[in-house]
Amino acid sequence: MRRTNSATVIKLKESGVCLGTLIKSSQFSKKMLERTNMAIVLCSSEPRLKKIIAEAGFKELSLNKILAEALLEKDTAIRPQFVADEVMKIVSSIQGPIFLTDYEMLFDPRYSIDVIRLFYELSRRAKIVIKWCGTLDDNHLVYATPAYIDFHL
Repeated sequence: MRRTNSATVIKLKESGVCLGTLIKSSQFSKKMLERTNMAIVLCSSEPRLKKIIAEAGFKELSLNKILAEALLEKDTAIRPQFVADEVMKIVSSIQGPIFLTDYEMLFDPRYSIDVIRLFYELSRRAKIVIKWCGTLDDNHLVYATPAYIDFHL
């Protein structure tokens, strides 16, 4: 199993999700951010990358707390059906490009969300860079491990 520190551009195909271009973190630049309109998933926490993102005008959005507060207003029994809509509302309320962090609650199995597809939908509304909270193993974005119910590959 190979682990990589990279920036990854996600593309969606009609038949399902696949990774797009794998970019070495040394190739990641402000110019690339300005030219790209797809979601970019960072699989590295290099400070240099975060600096480039900030210099490109991306606003950091730490999603978990804001989303949890919005969902608390919903009845527990119907809460899962509102998660994706609430995320869309939150993202739409932010002006300019977004650096998405702290979004692990999206993987909660109760919500039945295809997180990668949600990222793609978000990228249609706003320019977005996502700090991946899992790993990149053999060109697959992985969250959790097969032993956990919230495992995603």
